[in-house]
Amino acid sequence: MTKATIEELWSILRTTAPGAQRRIDSTHALDIYADFEHPDRPGIVVFCSTRPPDSAPLKSIGVERRQRQDGRWSLHIALEEPQLLPVFAELCRDIILFTRSGVDPSRPGGPILTRIERWRNLMQVEATGLSRNQLRGLIGELLVLEKRVLPALGPDEAIASWTGPLGTPHDFQLASGLKLEVKAVNYDADRVLINGLGQLEGGGDPLELGVVRIENTGRDAADSVTATRQVSLIRAILAHTPAALQSFNTLLRFVGWDDEVNTDADSVRLARIDWHKVTSTFPRLTVATAPPGVVDASYVIVLPPTEAGA
Repeated sequence: MTKATIEELWSILRTTAPGAQRRIDSTHALDIYADFEHPDRPGIVVFCSTRPPDSAPLKSIGVERRQRQDGRWSLHIALEEPQLLPVFAELCRDIILFTRSGVDPSRPGGPILTRIERWRNLMQVEATGLSRNQLRGLIGELLVLEKRVLPALGPDEAIASWTGPLGTPHDFQLASGLKLEVKAVNYDADRVLINGLGQLEGGGDPLELGVVRIENTGRDAADSVTATRQVSLIRAILAHTPAALQSFNTLLRFVGWDDEVNTDADSVRLARIDWHKVTSTFPRLTVATAPPGVVDASYVIVLPPTEAGA
């Protein structure tokens, strides 16, 4: 059974009694409910047993802490400026995904407020164009989105799984638990740069490393790929799913994408995508395996052979 999106829940609540709420997912580790206060104030509510911390005032998002008659606490997060609904929906989706695991159900307030602060900082960043390496990294992620994630999941779930722009440790986090990390490299590269001790750590979930092998080519060459063309292709695929398209455009904003700044100047051709299952025998450093005193590191690994390709 397909779960209702946060927008669908708000739409349902809009037509019910004022102040109505509905749980977003019965399987979620936290008590999170979609909330709608008339006339036009969508939000989410998180219930917990301990008092949430204080929060800094926000311009367009209301954050309110309340104590219930039963002694429990609630954290209300509501939209104050209706024109920002698409961005607010993405924020709520991120909070729901981010808190599915690794958050103490009795003390979710701190992690949630930290997440909100991160979004506020992201929205204040001016889009000034991407460097060549950033463009190639984006091309790699969009190729994986096009060729693997969208065909497997469909528009809404696929775009919701693209969490890299939101600052998660991995580029894709599927609802099934599978995580995907993507690296774009020259077609003949035998090694990749790993950024941080958490990038090849699945946290108990299956993790795969996708190595997108590309080669330089002319802009008008057969099968040439540019960031601009790939963005346009994904938008065309999402044309009939407005919510997914809006989410995609919001995520591009977080990446630093600007339609007016980025061009087709950097053109490549996809050779293939190799997939590596990151198991205990895969070459990697994690928090658990790093030497004592090493709290973070960037490092290079030699890629093991693989028979998988796309």
